[in-house]
Amino acid sequence: MAGNNTALAVEIFDKPKKYEGRIANKRGSRKLYLDFFYHGIRIEKSTGLDDTPNNRIKAENLLAAILEQKKLGTLQFAKLFPGASDQEKEFHTLLEGREYAPDARGITFGNYVKGWYNSVWSNFPSNTKREDFRSVIDFWLTPYFGGKSFFHITGVEMQKFIASLKHQSGPKVGQPLSRARILNVLLVFKTIWNDAIEEHRWNLPDPCRSLKRHLPKKKKKVVEVFRFAEWTAVIEAMEPHYRPVAKLMVLTGMIASEIAALKKSHIREGYLYVEQSIVRGEESDELKTMYRERRIPLTKAIAEILKDAASTASGDYLFTMENGMTFTAERFQRRVWVKALKQAGVKYRKPYTTRHTFAAWALAIRTDQNRLVNLMGHASKMMIYEVYGRYVEGLEQDRLKILTYFGRDFKKGR
Repeated sequence: MAGNNTALAVEIFDKPKKYEGRIANKRGSRKLYLDFFYHGIRIEKSTGLDDTPNNRIKAENLLAAILEQKKLGTLQFAKLFPGASDQEKEFHTLLEGREYAPDARGITFGNYVKGWYNSVWSNFPSNTKREDFRSVIDFWLTPYFGGKSFFHITGVEMQKFIASLKHQSGPKVGQPLSRARILNVLLVFKTIWNDAIEEHRWNLPDPCRSLKRHLPKKKKKVVEVFRFAEWTAVIEAMEPHYRPVAKLMVLTGMIASEIAALKKSHIREGYLYVEQSIVRGEESDELKTMYRERRIPLTKAIAEILKDAASTASGDYLFTMENGMTFTAERFQRRVWVKALKQAGVKYRKPYTTRHTFAAWALAIRTDQNRLVNLMGHASKMMIYEVYGRYVEGLEQDRLKILTYFGRDFKKGR
């Protein structure tokens, strides 16, 4: 029997027994209602049965069975009234001496996320991570899964979701998201899914377990590097205040977020220590990988840039935006980098290309690969062989210019 999403699952007795409760009517409704007390709380629930003589007998037998279970201590409120509120079910289940686990059918993704924001998301130590998660949740996940219960989020549903992930604006509007972006979206989904499963002790199959074959194929990265003449043109076109930053990126393989966090204390004993980064204005002691924490020998070219920066720095950081604000990779790319490449007439590459350029240039002047691994903060020589090695041939004619730019003391190393 069911009514108002309430299913009543108990054994029906042939004859009603003595009980402490009643079958009631409610004004404006033709249904019969159960009316009894449980754990000192008055329970009023619809049977889903219309008020007829035959149905009244059924309702009375049903109430008798409920009261018998109450007397024996075998009544399970949550199973008897699955349509009751979570607060009701949890309250009675705990008093019954059982652990309460909400049914996955009764909790939607959207409602769970509301609580998850307060209990989990708000405790993320990184503001950057919080904003990244919130962006994915609010833009991609909640619009699609918000009204769906966890029980109904299946592998098939996830395939439909992946197929719906398309660019909403810009030159790629209507085109599917890249494999990398889809994986980022799924990472956030799986974090929330796993938290819900663990919190409520649900035994649900992982809806993402077979998604790999439904993702777009991984495209081979073709990363371009700067030829020496291109880089010279970019530096000349760049605003003078930011030239030291750009030069340092190519001379060290550091990325803009690492340079943003450099302080005078990071220069010591003839080395530049890379220990922190600033992403979206937030300083972090965690770099991209554990290997990215490294020390870079101070060549003459590097030392001159750092000396000038230290002499003009008015605060803790060696480099700032021209208006004195904290230097951030995002502002640098948006306000400085794009403009410089356009004015130089150089094909656009992301600022991260300077890191690849450093590696390729270092290989072009025959730098020891083991040393290059340490300078770049890689775990092994795999990246050197598979990614950067392919660029060496095209840079051979720039070799002497690169060697002069780096300085012959770069080759000596430590």
